[in-house]
Amino acid sequence: MTSNRSAAQVSAADTRARARSILSTRSAFQSCSAELIDEIMKNTVVVRLARGDIVYRQGEKGDSMMVVVSGSLKVTKLTAEGKELVLGFVRPGALIGEIAALDGKERTANVTSLEATEAVTIYRRDLLPILRKNADAMFALLDGLCDRLRTTNDLLESYTMESSARVAACLVRLAGTHGQTAKDGVEIDLKLTQRDLGSHLGLTRETISRTLSDFRDEGLISLAGQTIVVHNREDLALIAEGSPD
Repeated sequence: MTSNRSAAQVSAADTRARARSILSTRSAFQSCSAELIDEIMKNTVVVRLARGDIVYRQGEKGDSMMVVVSGSLKVTKLTAEGKELVLGFVRPGALIGEIAALDGKERTANVTSLEATEAVTIYRRDLLPILRKNADAMFALLDGLCDRLRTTNDLLESYTMESSARVAACLVRLAGTHGQTAKDGVEIDLKLTQRDLGSHLGLTRETISRTLSDFRDEGLISLAGQTIVVHNREDLALIAEGSPD
């Protein structure tokens, strides 16, 4: 029992150390001082999620936000017709749940893990005193929210595009935000199903499958299970500039 507890403590300490590094280098708080980062991290709680775990539910009262350390999440919202709309994907370094952490009201969306994920939770009761006394922390959080809003606006604007342009624009965007250098291109580091991609772009799974196959046959991408490698971002960007429907 003692050995198991010690291992868990070491693992949690490792996650917290990586979270601190990510906050300092890859998050909205990266321009803040080391002392401020230490203060933010002081009362955080380590969270580990399995694929498919529900992190937040739309409509639930919110009292915290998270910093993703490893893995990925998807953010979804139910339409009035009960259809799931995928608003976006969350990568390491991203903050999630900030709106409810700031105002203490209901969660605005559902958040689900796409794969095994580590994160640290920062509770509203600990966050607000930091924000009230430190303008740098407040503006950093606002910058993160503005980036999220711009991404959502880009997504909504893409709905005016025809389907192949919409998919091409999404692949270019994901390669930029979730890409890792691969031998022959950029691998999109997300465990995405074609249904997730369709829900994100307002297209059917069949349309997504057909369009991805066309891009693969043209040598623009390659597919292996849920892995997409982008070989030619420039040509995809040209396709994304196609005229609206």
